[in-house]
Amino acid sequence: MGTTAEALRGDLATDRANLGADLEAIGDRVSPKRMVQRRRAKTRQRFRSLSDRVMGTAHDMRHSVSESVSGASSSVTGAGSSIAESARHAPDAVRHTTEGNPLAAGMVAFGFGLVVAALLPESEPEHQLAEKMQPRLEQMAESVGEAAQEVVDAVKPIAQEAAADIRSGAKDAAADVKASATHAASEVKDATKPSR
Repeated sequence: MGTTAEALRGDLATDRANLGADLEAIGDRVSPKRMVQRRRAKTRQRFRSLSDRVMGTAHDMRHSVSESVSGASSSVTGAGSSIAESARHAPDAVRHTTEGNPLAAGMVAFGFGLVVAALLPESEPEHQLAEKMQPRLEQMAESVGEAAQEVVDAVKPIAQEAAADIRSGAKDAAADVKASATHAASEVKDATKPSR
């Protein structure tokens, strides 16, 4: 015959449960709070992937520093055994210092570059460029020093005047506080005196 009332009720309960789940999923999808959470998660993921591409992962950093140190140590073997020993321990020290801190990683890389640059001999083009730029650098340093002195000379009177204003304001405020405290103390004395 046809479907029984019991089977219809069962189908209806299943349809209700499915419809409830669908409505809940739609509500979750259009909920402003969930939208913000999804956007935050997406932004965090993008930032992590960008950070990994720019700074590399801690594993990549260890590997590249290890290669750089081994390459540098082989080129400076004549510089002494202490440098070689330091270079062997550098990857572990760098890893501990830089994990989770890209600024520290950049600073360590910059310092490492300075050390390597100091150990390598100066090339002829670098020497010529340094000789050529020396007078200009000295002239620029002199002009910057003069400009800084002019700024100091211009700002000094203003700073002295501001300091004097602050001192006088502080004295006035202290006098006001003292007068208020004296007045309050006399009022408290008058209020606590027994009346006759």
